[in-house]
Amino acid sequence: MKLILKQQSDISETEVEIRYAKLDDAVQDLINRVDQSNQFISGEDNGRQYRVLPGDIYYIESVDKKTFVYTATKVFRCDMKLYQILEKLNSTDFVQVSKSCILNVNMLDNIHAIYNSKMEGMLINGEKIIISRTFIPNIKSIFAEEGSDTT
Repeated sequence: MKLILKQQSDISETEVEIRYAKLDDAVQDLINRVDQSNQFISGEDNGRQYRVLPGDIYYIESVDKKTFVYTATKVFRCDMKLYQILEKLNSTDFVQVSKSCILNVNMLDNIHAIYNSKMEGMLINGEKIIISRTFIPNIKSIFAEEGSDTT
């Protein structure tokens, strides 16, 4: 893949043009990432509203019918339901790992098997996430795409 960057002072908005011979997975991933760069999740912390960029999110969790967005330094309360957030993000970077948790796979360091056919994911910040057996194929497919070992 070849990257061409051009600075143009006569335009008011950044434009991204993607040229490809075939719309394969790599091109689709690039399209999703560019599209995602304009998206954000609204979150509240101490009475203030914030725009949280998807790339800053480690995981999103639902606890007692409340949704929380976890970043490296803060936890935001969000009014959206998990399924709404997953639809909005519509990206290969986010995957559901349990009924109550969506994970940004870019923040995942490693996974390993634990009790009751579940898995545990270690995030790059050292935090641990439980992956329910129903959702293990979602995570294994991510590691299979990258050619990594899953255990």
